[in-house]
Amino acid sequence: MTFQRLIALFPLFMVPVQGWEAPWFCHGEDCPQFTVVHSYEGFEERFYDASHWITVDLGNTTHEKVKKAILKLFFYMKGENEGKENVNLPWPLILSVEGDEDKNHGSMSWPVPVGTHLPKPNDATIRETDMPAATVYVRSFGGVATETNMLENFEKLKESIEAAGKSFVPDRFVAAGYDPPLRLFNRHNEIWVFAD
Repeated sequence: MTFQRLIALFPLFMVPVQGWEAPWFCHGEDCPQFTVVHSYEGFEERFYDASHWITVDLGNTTHEKVKKAILKLFFYMKGENEGKENVNLPWPLILSVEGDEDKNHGSMSWPVPVGTHLPKPNDATIRETDMPAATVYVRSFGGVATETNMLENFEKLKESIEAAGKSFVPDRFVAAGYDPPLRLFNRHNEIWVFAD
């Protein structure tokens, strides 16, 4: 099963926050807020506001660990929590990876909009995290994301950033998926690399 199919298992819906018009690929959901600073050949420079997430750490990023983390988050949102509450969270579901290919570690996270109440997880490996405001370089691509095309787009993004004369954190990236499995057209995926 591909990464995009894994992250797109479960369609969820949120009401957009007032005062910020989310881009088309958020499909009316309250995805993390950003401002496009500049568009370059092959990527965008965005400034992301600080954001809150619910996260499961993976250790190294094997297929099985990614799948297990997604399921943990999904079941938490479907009532496996202290209050037995359903929690609706928007896309994107992100895979954050740090380190080189042989010794990487990562996490899976769903964004938590401001004002969303999160019941305490039953699973102690699920935790809340904060992503500070940051400048991020973003390459977008369509279709169904796979491990192969994620890594290809990561390499292309780094090449484009270098060609633009920008500095970045070389051993950290985020793969973001915005689409449930039944969405057949206009699928949107992103690779994020953080400015240094």
